[in-house]
Amino acid sequence: MRFNATLSLKVAGIALVLLTGVAAAQPPPGRPAPPPGWQPPPTPDGGPPPPFGTPPPGMRLPPPGMGPPPPPPPPQAAQAIAPAVNVVSSTPTSTTAAATTNDASAPNASGAANSSNAVSSDHTSGAPVAAESAWPPPDWGKPVAAPATKATVTVAAPNPNRAQSKAADPPSPAPAGNRPSARSLSWLLLPILAIVLWAWWVSLRRSRALAHETAHLSRQQRVLESAHRHLKEKSQQLRQLSTQDPLTGVLNRLAFGTELRERLDHLARYNQPLNLIVFDLDHFKTINDKFGHSAGDRALTLVAGIVREHLVSDDLFGRFGGDEFMIACAGQSLSTAAALAESIRAAVAARAPKADPPLPGLSLSMGVAQANGENGYGAEPLFEKADAALYEAKQRGRNNVVVADESVQPVPEGAVVVRHL
Repeated sequence: MRFNATLSLKVAGIALVLLTGVAAAQPPPGRPAPPPGWQPPPTPDGGPPPPFGTPPPGMRLPPPGMGPPPPPPPPQAAQAIAPAVNVVSSTPTSTTAAATTNDASAPNASGAANSSNAVSSDHTSGAPVAAESAWPPPDWGKPVAAPATKATVTVAAPNPNRAQSKAADPPSPAPAGNRPSARSLSWLLLPILAIVLWAWWVSLRRSRALAHETAHLSRQQRVLESAHRHLKEKSQQLRQLSTQDPLTGVLNRLAFGTELRERLDHLARYNQPLNLIVFDLDHFKTINDKFGHSAGDRALTLVAGIVREHLVSDDLFGRFGGDEFMIACAGQSLSTAAALAESIRAAVAARAPKADPPLPGLSLSMGVAQANGENGYGAEPLFEKADAALYEAKQRGRNNVVVADESVQPVPEGAVVVRHL
């Protein structure tokens, strides 16, 4: 199956657009993801709420080189720890708190009660600043000076109600950084997309190479087909030259002899006769000398055209050489062949004076012989009988037809040169 380069390109483009959109829709890697169920706090001016993780106004970030600030404690933990620990400074308020603490350290119930009341009053009046102040504190990043006076830390007694509320709080969700984000998945899919694009590029190059090779083979095939047609035409021309006479278009001597032998072999199986007519043009040399060789060629073509008009498709017609021709008719009696020869002779004698240019005195001398079961089916004996009848017609004054029979004598050896088919 051929690889569809256009479809693969469209699919790769769509996948690239989808991955790019997914990666762009994710939050930047430096901003934390909001926990489940988080709702943005309302803004005083009624504008859109800031994204999760945005520092509140007035919060100072640590200077460069000091590292990131520690994460703020959960709201429940801040509320639980703030009333329990109270740092007493060197101010007069701190001195009072220290005195209260010293009194609370006495081993009696009243001191414990006073301490609990002090912590409760501080918690009620809003003393735990750590639960309400922003993180990190305003003094984040500044060097801490040594305290002028000794600070006393007051540790409150554990509150069973607050411990129960802390145990009832739902567990905090796991940090979002431990879970794989959609951005990381999209970045993992990018190498797969790159591999798909590389495979498409390789297949596209291969398909182009195959298309180029196919076009090259198609051109070669057209060249071969053209050469085959040219060779076929040349073969037909050579066959025509080897079997046909170039002037008259009839069979030449070699082709006529081959066809005649094949016909004789076929008719000998069924004991059917074959008649051979041999004729030539009377005074052909005189026509060439008087009117020129072009007139002699016109006389040959005229005679060949008249003979074709009297023959059927099964008859053989060939040129022996010069002005001499041969006709072979199968399946006819000797008298029928003689009548055919006579009609041809009369037609030539009647149409020659009317030709353009006229050819007066053009006539034919014809000899007829037959091959059958009694006389035999040899090609050479048949031709010798027909040639002897032609020679007899010449001796009787030309322009006549002679049938080879017992009265016709063979051609004397000294009269003419012995000819063979």
